[in-house]
Amino acid sequence: MQKRLGLLAAGVFLLQPCSFANAQAPNALERAIGDAQPCRSLKTKVSSFGISVEVGVDKLDSVKIENLQLSVNGDTAEASARGTLACKTSDEALVEGGFSATAEVRLKVDLTTCKMTGTSIEIVKTGGRFGDIVKGLETEISGALRRSLEKNVAKLCEK
Repeated sequence: MQKRLGLLAAGVFLLQPCSFANAQAPNALERAIGDAQPCRSLKTKVSSFGISVEVGVDKLDSVKIENLQLSVNGDTAEASARGTLACKTSDEALVEGGFSATAEVRLKVDLTTCKMTGTSIEIVKTGGRFGDIVKGLETEISGALRRSLEKNVAKLCEK
């Protein structure tokens, strides 16, 4: 049981394995988020001088976990976290910029099945040049994060 709890704590934020390019993260959870490359699929349209261009905000700039709480009651684990993710365009982008998003994530996991029985993901604050656009994509971003969390929590039972 204790091994599963440790894996749950680590797995809560592991979205999918990838390499962590240029961003620096000071702790293991932040590195795990960075390894998942959560920015890589984010694209947006930007208009300038009457021309609309699709911009990929696909480079991780920074990750900061403000708090993480984990509690276990019998075979149910609950986790809640608040953190900020910042993404930016690549250096070769025609229109450079980025965003930051602070999110609160809550999940409940049945430790006997390693299935999530409840999730809540809310983007509570955005900033940067593309921050307003990110707020508009909250449903898509939350859905992608939820699917990734479910996939990686399920991997806990494979051990």
